[in-house]
Parts: sequence; structure tokens; C-alpha cells
Amino acid sequence: MKSKKLLAAVLRSLIVAALSLPAMAQTTTQSDTTTTQDSAPVTSQTTTTTTTTQNSPTANTQDSNTPAPLPQDTVAPETNAPMTKGEMKEQKKRQKQQEKAADAKADAERHHAKAQKHEAKATEDEAKALKDEHKASNAAEKANAPQ
Repeated sequence: MKSKKLLAAVLRSLIVAALSLPAMAQTTTQSDTTTTQDSAPVTSQTTTTTTTTQNSPTANTQDSNTPAPLPQDTVAPETNAPMTKGEMKEQKKRQKQQEKAADAKADAERHHAKAQKHEAKATEDEAKALKDEHKASNAAEKANAPQ
């Protein structure tokens, strides 16, 4: 009789201790940041995605004669739902706009480089013309000078 009471007291104290421990919470955080800047049309787009999942096992009330089950690993369900057709269409549209802006920027840079090259060539030609004119005036002065 004493052993049954002792066993019951030990089992009750184990169950109370197991139920009084705080449940460990699992937290997962994922963060993605994308920043795109175009200088031709001054636009900036920043996309930030943060996903947080939290799972905590719940405490079950047990009969005093049955042992408490061991906690099992739980798998968090996927919180990122697949994109809808409309979202995919918008994403493609934004991507095409970004590609067009990048192409326009590259074209503008090429035209600018070409204009600078022509400007340098014109300056060089101008300097050559001044040099030739100076030579011609020197030759004329020599020819007109008394001997």
C-alpha cells in the first residue's frame, strides 16, 4: 500500500514538473532585399520580403497512469504561396521596364561617348588649322621681308 502511494506521488510530481516547464518556441526569420536603381528615368525600386514562422508545442493534460509522450519535431508549413497569374504578369512587366531602362541608359552612354569623341576630333582639327595658319603667315612674312 505504501509503495502504491509512493509511486503515485512520484508520477504526479513528474507530470507537474513536465507541465510546468515552458514550451520552447521555434522561430525562423528569412529576409530578402532587392534594390534596383536606374539613372535615365530616375526611379528606385526596393523589395523587402520577411517571413517569420513560430511553432510551439502545446501541453497536453495526461491521465496520471499513462506516461507523457516525447515531443516530436514539427515541420513548419510553407508560408510562401505560389504567385498568381496577375502577379507573374506584373513581375514580367516590371522586368521588361527595367530592361528597357537599362538599354536606354546604355544607348545614352554610347551616344555620349561618341559625342565626346567627335568633340575631341573637332578640337584637334581646330588646333591643326591654327598651326597651319600660323605657318602660312610666317612664310608670308618671310617672303615679304626685305632682303
